[in-house]
Amino acid sequence: MSVELADHPFPSADGDVAIARQPIHDRWMRVVGYELLFRGASGRAGFDEERATASVIVETFTGLGVGVVVGRQPAHVRLSRRFLLELHAFALPADRVVLEVAAPDSADSAVRTVLERLAEQEYRISLACDPLGPLPDAPLAQLAHSIKLDVSSLSPDELGDAADRFGAATTNLIAAGVDTPALLKRCRDLGFHGFQGFFFCTPDVVRSHTPPTTRLAELHSLATLYSQTLSFEEFERVITRDVGLSYRLLCYLNSAFFNLPRHVASVREALMMLGMKAVRRWATLIALSGDEEKPNELTVTALLRGRLCELIGRRRPAATVGSDAFFTVGLFSVMDAIMDAPLDEVLEALPLNEEARVALLDRSGPMGDALAAIIAYERGDLREVEQRLPGLNMTELYIAALRWADAACGALDEEAETDAAAQESDDDGDDELTSIPA
Repeated sequence: MSVELADHPFPSADGDVAIARQPIHDRWMRVVGYELLFRGASGRAGFDEERATASVIVETFTGLGVGVVVGRQPAHVRLSRRFLLELHAFALPADRVVLEVAAPDSADSAVRTVLERLAEQEYRISLACDPLGPLPDAPLAQLAHSIKLDVSSLSPDELGDAADRFGAATTNLIAAGVDTPALLKRCRDLGFHGFQGFFFCTPDVVRSHTPPTTRLAELHSLATLYSQTLSFEEFERVITRDVGLSYRLLCYLNSAFFNLPRHVASVREALMMLGMKAVRRWATLIALSGDEEKPNELTVTALLRGRLCELIGRRRPAATVGSDAFFTVGLFSVMDAIMDAPLDEVLEALPLNEEARVALLDRSGPMGDALAAIIAYERGDLREVEQRLPGLNMTELYIAALRWADAACGALDEEAETDAAAQESDDDGDDELTSIPA
């Protein structure tokens, strides 16, 4: 079956549907896909949310470009029965998507026929099942790439029973709604293969109540760099007195990513060549990516929130602080997860001003509104977004921030791979790559 996009006209969503993404991790905390989240923002009479959502799904793949939203990972897209029966799924590229559908009952022959035809064309299908409900029958389970269960509200006994029953029906069992490290551990112990939720943004306070001294010192240096009154000389001193941070920063700035005209031998030279803003941003990236025990997606989230807060700050003319202060609030909103300690304890050791503190802890003030709206957007609560930031096109800013954060973290990942390869071969040569703008 071949279906052209022109055969399926969609009405414009007109900004009424928001796009976000949520990572899916494997057992080694590597991101193996992103579920695209589409949420309707309008409640006006006559508004067809499902139809508008269908429009945005197709526009994401044909207009914006799915690579902008998910990079090289597959996009997991939740499809309605109506979407399937109208054959819109065939308009999506089979090599870029995982089609997530509610497992049909045995009497729904129409949906089953469409799923069979999709499988024949090598579309990957993920069956979203009720963890307390029946198993999909064997033929349906066999054509599925994975089975996904929302485990957020299950008791320990229910979770164990669901893992046993559904685990026997698939080789790729995904747990959704995994929002805490404790639930992640239970699901891993029970044999789930994939994990979706906000567990990586939540501190594991069971593991450690005291922030590690070395990480705290690095974060203290980082926070100081965002002081509004810091002079050029003071900025230089903050970095140079943190030997670990300054060493890693200089190594990174001299990598192939920046393609600088000459070797940078000191922090002062780096500041002269790149400026305080660029050095601050790259120092931030290096400091955040220093913990190998944390998923890389935590770094992406920190930078995404920081950049998105900054973009919001630029559109808040009434704000009394600069956009860099907004960036700082977004960046440090995941410091509790990075340090595995309550956020108020982490902030006690950081030289942030009172406005930033109340934004982070109480979600108050202009920066607090921005942060609260970002977190609400991540979870699809568009009513809260509109209450906090009325009239703002959050989706447009989210996509812009997402591109920036993915590019920054992608550059760091490629550099790590290059360094590892160079170390193995004792090759000190550098490849020329394009730098990422600050």
